Amino acid sequence: AGVVLPNTVLLALGMTVGAVGNVAVITLYASKIQDKKGDRYFIPVLAFIDCLGCAANGAFYTIDNLYLFLFPSDALCRVLIFLLTFASGFSAHVLLVIALQRYLLICRPFGQQLTLYWRRVSLGIITVVCLGYASPLLGIGGVRHSNSTFLNRTFPSHECVLSVEKSAGTVLYFGLIALISVANILITVALYVPITRAIYRTFSFRKRTLSYTSRDRRMSDSRTTQISHIEIQESPKHETSDIANNGKQTVSPKRAAKVHQKTRTCESKKDKVKATINLMFLIIILVYILSYIPTLAILIATYTLSDFTYLELSTAGINLWLFCARFLLLNHVVNPFIYGYFDIGFRAEFIKICCCFDKRKIEYSVNSQTT
Repeated sequence: AGVVLPNTVLLALGMTVGAVGNVAVITLYASKIQDKKGDRYFIPVLAFIDCLGCAANGAFYTIDNLYLFLFPSDALCRVLIFLLTFASGFSAHVLLVIALQRYLLICRPFGQQLTLYWRRVSLGIITVVCLGYASPLLGIGGVRHSNSTFLNRTFPSHECVLSVEKSAGTVLYFGLIALISVANILITVALYVPITRAIYRTFSFRKRTLSYTSRDRRMSDSRTTQISHIEIQESPKHETSDIANNGKQTVSPKRAAKVHQKTRTCESKKDKVKATINLMFLIIILVYILSYIPTLAILIATYTLSDFTYLELSTAGINLWLFCARFLLLNHVVNPFIYGYFDIGFRAEFIKICCCFDKRKIEYSVNSQTT
């Protein structure tokens, strides 16, 4: 426990921050933020799974750090291993479905989309698949009773492990999980490559548009001034033509220019919101990929290096090994911060809640002082 204290502190901090952030996301997206188009449909689901992942991963790894050689309960070991595997897999597969949804929406806008029915079906399929490959851990996992060596001392130990007995079947099983994880990452990347191109084109187009905005406004103002000058000179003709046309009114060029400019501004805002949401999901998926790579590498090394144990490393090496092995916890922690940075609606509602909380706190302190 003393050797891995830095890792324990990081785990406790990440578990707390991730759980609080994901609870805030669930609360705001379920009650305050409207999602008529379905762009944010998977965000509350992902936040719930991330909250479960923070609790399961944080609890298991913290207990494991404190009681590495004397895990307190075999049943608790099996349940926590099952929950962390289920939550991590569910989160990864939801991100794959999100990538598919963004791909269809951006790259194939006139084709078949993920309707509400297919979104629900996809969640059902993900649930069945994750239960399918996480449930065996309830049987093969648990507390393994053996002898361990640490600091040149050999003693009886009771460690919580993914598989109590190593066999060809367990190696094949964990190889299948690793294969599913790698395939999930590769498919997600393949779907987001054209999406990234579309996002790049959108933002580059916005930069070019902003560079020409000032010039267009100057030209529009000069044209409007010229048209207004001509209109003043020929006002009698316009008045007689209006009377001859049974009192029909003509729209002034200046007003038409304002309406056109307003329409262009609204369309530009909509395009900006779409591009920002696409960029938000891109960052979420990049974080997911980066967080899974070290954990997969450690998992593969654990079951391929038969004569190696990380307990033989130095103190810094042990902490680094555990940090990489548990790096997937980052995927469950950072998503609320990404939502808060990119989603203006979520940020606005969160600020409102914080402001209301501060006002109530100030009013309570004032009332307490007056009484």
